[in-house]
Amino acid sequence: MTRSKNALKSEPGEQLSLSDPDGALHDLAGQGHGVAGYNVQTAVDAKHHLIVAHEVTNIGSDRSQLTKMALAAREAMGKHKLKALADPGYFNGPEIKACDEAGITPLVPKPMTSNAKAEGRFSKG
Repeated sequence: MTRSKNALKSEPGEQLSLSDPDGALHDLAGQGHGVAGYNVQTAVDAKHHLIVAHEVTNIGSDRSQLTKMALAAREAMGKHKLKALADPGYFNGPEIKACDEAGITPLVPKPMTSNAKAEGRFSKG
């Protein structure tokens, strides 16, 4: 086995980016396979349609990003209270609680977790 093959054994998914070693392998929608890259977080002021905060991260899931981005948005906008609207990918009990405790109202729908479609029945959506 060459040195490169040995190096791959210790990498997530046995993949390594030679052009961007900081990139991480992200599982796409829990499908068991992924793509090397980054996860970009963006917070937008709904009234003015302007980006007020952003971050590029190696964390593949949005589940732990809500509080951090909401706090950054609130600070950038100079607000005391904030409503944070996010998609179901951000749904996470501790994150929602942390936002609430920080005076941020999180508006995050719970993801549909029914197994009905996989079992051949009608799904919720």
